[in-house]
Amino acid sequence: MPSVKTKLENALEALRKEKKKINPSAVEKRAGVANGSLKNHPVLREIVLAEKARQQQSNLAAAPVTKGQRRIVAKERFDALEARNSKLKAENGQFQAEMKAMADQIAQLTWELHRYKTATRKDSPNVHRIKV
Repeated sequence: MPSVKTKLENALEALRKEKKKINPSAVEKRAGVANGSLKNHPVLREIVLAEKARQQQSNLAAAPVTKGQRRIVAKERFDALEARNSKLKAENGQFQAEMKAMADQIAQLTWELHRYKTATRKDSPNVHRIKV
């Protein structure tokens, strides 16, 4: 059975290969060991923390976004969502109008069916027997 240190090292390598986020908690979870196990291996802990810092620096360097750009993107996204919302509201109104029209048609057909059944009952005076 592999030792805790071996499990932690294998987990770190697996996370690197998969290009996933590396931090002490993720390594411990991936290794399947208890939380805080990395504290018992200070050299390995330093490696994990250094890898975490390297990932954070590469993330910051990869996407420099200024506040002004965020506002522009957020406003564009907001405007797009607002336009989509108004379009969906219009569609909803149309569908509700169609449903009301269909309900009226169903009511009319139900009334016609009722009138037909009433008019053609066997014991009704409206029914005349056809002599053969």
